[in-house]
Amino acid sequence: MGRVRRLLLATLSGVLFTASCSIETKDFDALFGENFSVNTLETAQSSRVYDRNGILITELRGDQNRTDIGFEQMPEVLINAVVAIEDERFWDHSGVDFKAILRAARSNVSAGGISQGGSTITQQYVGNVFLDRSEQTGSRKIEEIFMARRFEQRYTKEFILERYLNWVFFGRQAYGVEAASRTYFGPPACQGQTDPGDETCLKVSELTLIEAATIAGLIQAPSRFNPFNNPEAARDRRDLVLLRMFANDFITEEEYQTALLQPIDLIEDVPILEERYPAAHFVDDVKQWFLDNESFGATRAERTTLLFEGGLDIHTTLDLTLQAQAEAAVERVLPQVAADGSLNPDAAAVIQGVTDDDDGHILAMVGGRDFFAGDNDAKFNLASGSGRQAGSAMKPIGLAAALQIGIPITRFYDATSPIEIENEPVCGPIWKVRGGTDGDSTLADATKWSRNTVFAQLMVDIGPPRFVDMAEQLGIGEGRLQPVCAAILGTENTNMVELSTVYATFARDGVRVDPVMVTRIGRPDGTQLYQYAETSTRTVLNKTVNDQLTWALSTVMQGTGWRAALEDRPSAGKTGTAQNNADATFAGYTRQRAAAVWVGFPDEQIPMETQFGGEKVQGGTFPALIWHEIMSDAHRGLEVLDFPSPPVSSTTTTLPDIPEEAEVPNLIGQEMTEDVVMALQDEPNYWVIRQVFVQTRDFEIGKVFNQIPQSGQVVPGGSVITVEVAVEPILPPVPSLIGLDEATAVRILEDAEFVVEIVYESNPDADEPVPGTVWAQSPEAGTARDDVERVTLRIEPDPDSGDTGG
Repeated sequence: MGRVRRLLLATLSGVLFTASCSIETKDFDALFGENFSVNTLETAQSSRVYDRNGILITELRGDQNRTDIGFEQMPEVLINAVVAIEDERFWDHSGVDFKAILRAARSNVSAGGISQGGSTITQQYVGNVFLDRSEQTGSRKIEEIFMARRFEQRYTKEFILERYLNWVFFGRQAYGVEAASRTYFGPPACQGQTDPGDETCLKVSELTLIEAATIAGLIQAPSRFNPFNNPEAARDRRDLVLLRMFANDFITEEEYQTALLQPIDLIEDVPILEERYPAAHFVDDVKQWFLDNESFGATRAERTTLLFEGGLDIHTTLDLTLQAQAEAAVERVLPQVAADGSLNPDAAAVIQGVTDDDDGHILAMVGGRDFFAGDNDAKFNLASGSGRQAGSAMKPIGLAAALQIGIPITRFYDATSPIEIENEPVCGPIWKVRGGTDGDSTLADATKWSRNTVFAQLMVDIGPPRFVDMAEQLGIGEGRLQPVCAAILGTENTNMVELSTVYATFARDGVRVDPVMVTRIGRPDGTQLYQYAETSTRTVLNKTVNDQLTWALSTVMQGTGWRAALEDRPSAGKTGTAQNNADATFAGYTRQRAAAVWVGFPDEQIPMETQFGGEKVQGGTFPALIWHEIMSDAHRGLEVLDFPSPPVSSTTTTLPDIPEEAEVPNLIGQEMTEDVVMALQDEPNYWVIRQVFVQTRDFEIGKVFNQIPQSGQVVPGGSVITVEVAVEPILPPVPSLIGLDEATAVRILEDAEFVVEIVYESNPDADEPVPGTVWAQSPEAGTARDDVERVTLRIEPDPDSGDTGG
């Protein structure tokens, strides 16, 4: 045996000596020189989606499920397990374990070489990351040895282990120890219990000895030792890891013997394509929002790569507890299977916050019964998609438009049903409307009892274009509604995100805030890719007008919406039912939350004639009951807040005397302080002031430089005056200029108001320099604009131009 060992050693030495002649000619300094940093090596990492409390909703992964973590976050038990089974002399060698190579060579002597076996952790890493993995030859092995030794001269053992344990494959698309820990043993117990800004909630830190040994055993052959598919092989491999840990004094004999008797407790084995997670419709909308946002990449392909492989931490507005309660409420009120065995309609719901802490935040979204069901339409989001008819839930939009132009809420209309309206320029030759009562009705009573005939006449008074404009100002998407008279009765499609935004605007006294799904996105290095900054709010309704509207909608809770009324606090809302009962809706709000609920069959508009205990499904039935349930849950622990005092009684009016016409005041040059705005919105004209902030230095900062309508115009009292206010421009960060030609780079910097300094200098690291291009810049791209006035560009000189530089 000694002779064989000496022969092998001699053979190995000869191979090393012979190969070194060619290996040493390779420019390893070019690879591991001063400008090389292993941190620049990009690896695909899974992104994670969290709820508002920091609880993980799901991971978004491409071909690789990976989450990089630091060495200090890796538990000692796992490090010891990996070292024991993969490279037991890791802490002692200098990148190459010649004893291991000799052992492998002895077992492979019949193969006549050392092309396989005996690799250290360092060799495994550099050999697979920097060399051609498909090549298994002696020369490749020698390259691997030299690279490993050079690598260990540059980096610490801890750093090498960190890179290795974040890179190595553990099967089931899991790369790295954190992904492996979650894949086989589930999510960490700590999620949701830490500060949402703290990214240290990891499964790997919770691993037991059994789990660590199982994961370490996977490295050699992830498929063969997969505990889901091959439990016996996995256990045998785990036991071998435990034995090597005992042999290397990483565990005691008692720990070893006890561990051998323990089973491997895995999470449920769910194929990757069948993985389920909560709030899937909401997550799908978040993904689409990201992929449609050009600020995350120039092309959709770039944005897709970043989303699924960029290791992002996406923090959303969703409250998983409230989401579960909303889904449970839908099933409780409207079970999928009715008592007679037939299928009930589906439902959609959205809850939005309207307080300072969650203004505009989508707190819960029910987009359908089951995103993961096999139905063709299961993944279609009923809450945010193309929408369906909202019925009379659209009437408050017409009421808002009417009150805004001075039509009093106590005005009487003929409420007789049916009624025929002849007004061809506005509504066609004859518009026949049903749904009223005997005699006359005020707008207030017509709102409480949802009298169609009254609102049809109101639409003639305000006109369809004004109705559509008001709808879009309140939160309905632009171009979604056609300017037709029947729109006030809800014949146009809208979705629950839009409708909840409308009612959230009513909840915050007529001020609109666009709905929000994502609050911030962090990169793997801890920097921020995205931070939600509340855009300028838009005052849509005068507060006095909005108070009248809220009072009217609060009476609905004793009228058609009585099933929705909350027992412990004031609420307001409106029922909505499509003409053939194919769609039913309820939308409403308190001072803290707004919500909208739709009920119907998703495949097509099927009349719901008997589903409510033998009766028709209307907005005041299933939708109102669901709204009551989800809003009761949404207000647990919140203080009771009252609506403003009602501006009218049943017999008298205290409405402001808004004139039919008024002359627009001149606001040019004024500073729109709160006092100025409040004065303009009060008597005698009750103007609605909408401020648009424009970044410009062409006008005095903080002052109005344009207004629509122009001063002096005569318009209906209470109209909207849009003013443009000059604000200090927010200058962009230092742009990326590497690779651009000099003229283009200079133009970009000058347009961004930077002072440009040019240095003509050759790039010492370029194999084929391109004359006239930028190869370095200072400060680097992405540097914040604060205190940065000058950008220095290093340009590759053109030998023919005379700019040879240094």
